[in-house]
Amino acid sequence: METKIFTTFCFDSSAFIDLYRHYGQPLIPEIWVELDKFFADGKIISHKIVFDELTTSSKRPDGLSQWISSKRSSFKDMTGNQALHVASIVKEFPGLIQPEREKDQADPWLIALAIEERAQLKLFTQERDIIIVSQESPIRPQKIPAVCKHYCIQHFNLFEFFNFNGWKLRLEKA
Repeated sequence: METKIFTTFCFDSSAFIDLYRHYGQPLIPEIWVELDKFFADGKIISHKIVFDELTTSSKRPDGLSQWISSKRSSFKDMTGNQALHVASIVKEFPGLIQPEREKDQADPWLIALAIEERAQLKLFTQERDIIIVSQESPIRPQKIPAVCKHYCIQHFNLFEFFNFNGWKLRLEKA
């Protein structure tokens, strides 16, 4: 009997932003229905810093900010364990962040979240996996895909995410 692996996808801001820019709700509404299901089933998580990057307190937030705001519970808070991982990640990959910026930057926290989640998943079952989804370049040595490779975390871009889940984008004439 084949065991089905439950996969959790840990999304970066870049993936959400590209989804919204290129596949906006009016253009391909089915994607957003499926994403809502993934959030509801706990298949998509992210970090609170990503949530903060995507949402605004503006009186006129864009559609992405409005959509993400209702999913706050899927965006995990900082933990002490993550902070330890972030210190190691930034030491190993100093170009992952811009040290002159005052605000927390999501990339090392997102990777630390994936490391933490992977460790927790392995405690409970071998039938789970975590994959980081971002639109960052896999050829840049100081970006999420390179850091994922270093920490043996699988990385997908949006097209790989779509393919993995069997989503086919089609042009339909009205």
